[in-house]
Amino acid sequence: MSAVRQTMPASQPDPARPFIALDGVSKVFETPGGRVTAIEAASLGIAAGETMALIGPSGCGKSTLLMMVAGLLSPSGGRLTIGDQPVTAPHPDLAVVFQRDLLFDWQTVLGNVLSPFVLRGEPVQAHVDRARRLLDHVGLAGFEDRRPYELSGGMRQRVALCRALIQDPSILLLDEPFAALDALTREQMQLDLQRIAMEATRTTILVTHDIAEAVFMADSVVVMTARPSQIREVIRIDLPRPRTVQTRNHPDFGRHVAEIHDLFTRLGVLHG
Repeated sequence: MSAVRQTMPASQPDPARPFIALDGVSKVFETPGGRVTAIEAASLGIAAGETMALIGPSGCGKSTLLMMVAGLLSPSGGRLTIGDQPVTAPHPDLAVVFQRDLLFDWQTVLGNVLSPFVLRGEPVQAHVDRARRLLDHVGLAGFEDRRPYELSGGMRQRVALCRALIQDPSILLLDEPFAALDALTREQMQLDLQRIAMEATRTTILVTHDIAEAVFMADSVVVMTARPSQIREVIRIDLPRPRTVQTRNHPDFGRHVAEIHDLFTRLGVLHG
């Protein structure tokens, strides 16, 4: 069972009433070399409107856990629910942003943002204004008619984020979406995502390897062990929102980063 540290201002979501719940969830893969246990008996509750970050060593099952929440992988054991309903398929009000942007190079930027409606056979005209507003929010006004190959990596990932948000999902899953970006672009994307996310109540799960990013973005940080992965600890992040560039200078920001560093050192993930 994971230990939970809670230092929770009243303004933050209440994890005692989970919207997404994992109860003893495990995932085992059958491989030519035998059975591989990726996740072992994970129990976790995510409140509606909460932003949760999953962090742990490479290969520990963070993305596997995320894909089970997305309904793209089935648990091997335990129970996984969204809104008290078992997850047996992708949730209709859920969007995923992957590490690779997966844009359609033959479509314009605007066409890519509107593509979820095209793929569902829905008319897109009613969504054009919102698509343009989203692109403006992330600094891409004027790029609507460009093709993805004309954009930088950071610009492409902003388009992918807008494509997810145009659907106004109640659940947003982020699988290391900023990992391939340079440091400054990554920091700007963190600010952009937070600003847009605060416009609506949205439950967000972020997979990251970056401890500072996890603390900056999340209401709670889930620390996972090496495979077979277990949830070692859930740390509540008691930092006010909205978070800005100056948030990183807050003493509690440094305290949380140091706390997670120390935990990974005790787990043997970090040495020296």
